Amino acid sequence: MQTFDAKAEAFLKEPHFAKLATLMRDGSPQLTPIWYMYEDGKLIVNTTRDRVKFRNIRRDARVALLVDNGYTYVTVFGRGRVAEERDPKADIERLAIRYRGEESGRKAARDRYWKMDRVSIEIVPERIVADL
Repeated sequence: MQTFDAKAEAFLKEPHFAKLATLMRDGSPQLTPIWYMYEDGKLIVNTTRDRVKFRNIRRDARVALLVDNGYTYVTVFGRGRVAEERDPKADIERLAIRYRGEESGRKAARDRYWKMDRVSIEIVPERIVADL
C-alpha cells in the first residue's frame, strides 16, 4: 500500500467529487462521478449492488480514482474491495452529510439512500499520482 503525503491527505479530506474508473468485461473503462471519503490512508466509496461499478469491481478489482479541483488533482490506482465489515448505511450517511450538509445529508440518507441495497468499497492505493 502506498501512502499519501501530507499535502495529498489534506486535499483528499476536502469534499471534492471523484471519478471512479472500473473495467468492463471486455476491458474497456467505465467511468462514474462519485462521492468518497478519506479514512486511514484508504478511500471509501459507497454504491448500490445493482450498479455496473459494483459488478465490475467484484469481477476485476483494479480501479483508478481521480479527485480533482480543475488542474489540481490526486489520482489513486489500486484495488477496490467490497468492505463487508463496514456499515454501508452509516457510510452513505457520512458521505451525504459531507457533500450535502448536516440537515440535508441526514434527511437524504433516511428518506432515500437507506432504502437501497448499499455496499461500501475500500480503495487501497498501490500508486498515487498528484499535482498539488
